Amino acid sequence: MKKFDNIKNRFPVNPWDISEKKYNPSDYFTNETLFACANGFIGVRGSFEEGNYLGHSGTYINAFYESNKIEYGEKYVGYPSEGQSMVNVANSIKIEISIDDEILDINKGELIDYNRKLDFRNGILKRKIIWKTQSGKKAEISFNRLVSFENKHLIAQKIEITPLNFDGEITYKSFLDGTIKNYIDEDDPRIDNKFKKSVFKTRELYNDEFMFLNQITKKSGKEYSVGLKESIISKSKYKVKKYKDTDKLYNEYRIKAKKEKTITIEKFSVYYTEMNYLKKQKIEVELEKAFEKGWDYYEKFQKEYLEKFWNDSYIKIDGDDALTQGIRFNMFHLLQSTGKDGYTNIGAKGLTGEGYEGHYFWDTETYVLPFFLYTQPETAKKLLEFRYNTLDAARDRAKEMSHTKGALYPWRTINGYECSSYYPAGTAQYHINADIAFALKQYYQVTDDFDFIKSMGIEILAETARLWEDAGSYNSEGQFCINCVTGPDEYTALINNNYYTNLMAAENLSFASEMVEKIKTESPEIYQELKNKLKLSEEEHFGWEKHAEKMFYPYDEKLKINAQDDSFLSKPIWELDKTPKEKFPLLLNYHPLVLYRYQVIKQADLILAEALLPHKFSDEQVKRDYDYYEKLTTHDSSLSTCIYSIVANRIGYEKEAYEYFINTSRTDLDNYQGNTKDGIHSASMAGTWLGVVMGFGGMKIYNNELHFDPKIPEKWNEYTFKIKFKNRIIKVKVDKTKADYSLEKGEPLTIYNKGNKIELS
Repeated sequence: MKKFDNIKNRFPVNPWDISEKKYNPSDYFTNETLFACANGFIGVRGSFEEGNYLGHSGTYINAFYESNKIEYGEKYVGYPSEGQSMVNVANSIKIEISIDDEILDINKGELIDYNRKLDFRNGILKRKIIWKTQSGKKAEISFNRLVSFENKHLIAQKIEITPLNFDGEITYKSFLDGTIKNYIDEDDPRIDNKFKKSVFKTRELYNDEFMFLNQITKKSGKEYSVGLKESIISKSKYKVKKYKDTDKLYNEYRIKAKKEKTITIEKFSVYYTEMNYLKKQKIEVELEKAFEKGWDYYEKFQKEYLEKFWNDSYIKIDGDDALTQGIRFNMFHLLQSTGKDGYTNIGAKGLTGEGYEGHYFWDTETYVLPFFLYTQPETAKKLLEFRYNTLDAARDRAKEMSHTKGALYPWRTINGYECSSYYPAGTAQYHINADIAFALKQYYQVTDDFDFIKSMGIEILAETARLWEDAGSYNSEGQFCINCVTGPDEYTALINNNYYTNLMAAENLSFASEMVEKIKTESPEIYQELKNKLKLSEEEHFGWEKHAEKMFYPYDEKLKINAQDDSFLSKPIWELDKTPKEKFPLLLNYHPLVLYRYQVIKQADLILAEALLPHKFSDEQVKRDYDYYEKLTTHDSSLSTCIYSIVANRIGYEKEAYEYFINTSRTDLDNYQGNTKDGIHSASMAGTWLGVVMGFGGMKIYNNELHFDPKIPEKWNEYTFKIKFKNRIIKVKVDKTKADYSLEKGEPLTIYNKGNKIELS
């Protein structure tokens, strides 16, 4: 297997938080991502309130973007004309503190004490410093920040300043800064470099009872408003001046501070994109509500909300606190980054950075959605609703790609329209359709929510099935083939009969046919509506099942392995062990055509098929496939290691399973990919949960029943997790000798442990 660098834990090991006891400038940029706070609608990087020239302050609203014209040297039919990029909106956490006109700068003066912590149990970022000016005056300053789960539009701050050895004047400035820009990195294609200047036009500035800023993007016409208000809680006298500059507002407070007397500032800001709340009168009402409740209320609610989340998604490893820390950190960020309204989704980098331009990928359905499905199924449902709400855009895309029917979901998107300009490794990944359909099938199997299938899911299933029918064709031997696509492995593009794509497409076709037939039988009125709306015939949906049955799967008789595609095994093997370390990731160091000519794999492809549909393959077959493809895989994508861990667990490769899992669990905490500064790796984070539950726990659904085949790593004493399944809560506890299953909520249920039936009641 690939040997990963032995990177030591970057943070003190605590299962419930990440913390810094010392300020390290070289870590600042990366830690802005790790200490980010968000709630699925709005996210704020973990930047210092007073700023720091070393990093990139960012505030992001889910699905809020600027459009850009995609430039091509040669533009052909079907190439997307316009892209979307998540933009950095106004900075409302920014402050400035001066002690007798000496401005607080953590890189200057003397930093006597420093402590920062993000606690997963209360969702609050806390930082406390003792800072000494050049003239010898010391102050203790604490910063508290939360992005509210009670009100998705709200950011709350509490700042406390205590002079330790002096009486004197402290100046506090509070900013609402609309002069922000996006981050630029010309050398990394994964970073958007289009917006070198501000993308906004400021339409309204107001600074009286509160600060108010309204801006609109110059091209897409996306509009947002933000309001800010703070209060100074101090027995000391102070004077305030209000300023309004071009695209920026701030208030200046000059406070007569007394030794050891604490000055407290509570600060609230609200962001809205909805048209009804863009006017400052509406924003003022929201700010007044926030002030009536106060910091303590939001702090209490945050803790109660997260207490329920951790109970619903309980997971614990006894024997390795570093892994528990990594898993909980990852789950916490998934909660923070995922949209929960049916109109927003989760970007590859969440709401923590600008990598991949805030785009939504197949990562959602294949990696992230299962985590929520088994812990918070209502959120999984909202993620599927997003795909329903963008189905018309997918229909339009199918037509652009010259398909006569069906829908083709975009490879990269924010608003539902394709914005991947490099089609060989983007648009050609037609498997996105099947990934979404597979997520629908999983949702139905776990929740029995047939109403959702009837109201939304069936249209997605039918239109994606139609796309496969239009894209595929029969060969001379009567096998259904899907040609000229790209599978999950982006180092192998535009090939015929990618095994993963064909297998998942067959699942899509078969499940679509099954659900149409079920609706026909159980809900004839809805079936008639469906026939009329989609012009669907019985002959058509019966045909989908036929295509699934006749699907072609490439196989190499000599090697006795499933072939990744028709031509993969005919190419020369890339010698990864002879490739210099500095040449990884390969995509940044070799032209795509060079990669396409070799047997070299960016991420799990055929092995992913065997992880998602384990009952389709024998253990012996999986072992042969794993042994062949594992040594060709670079894991240049963070999506890869969790899948190899899951499959290694199945075939008894305990060491490999554990090493891959360690890498997955701490991908961002220990910055394994080297680009955490640009945002978290949300799919890899979800892969950690998959690694425990579906890897070590061996959980799978087969014949609509729940099966487990648990294993325990040598270093662990035991591990425990909870899942939700068919309106039940099941607790699984595995130790060195046995696995215990208990039903915490719901009706009796039959499950299977290593094939043996267990009755839970």
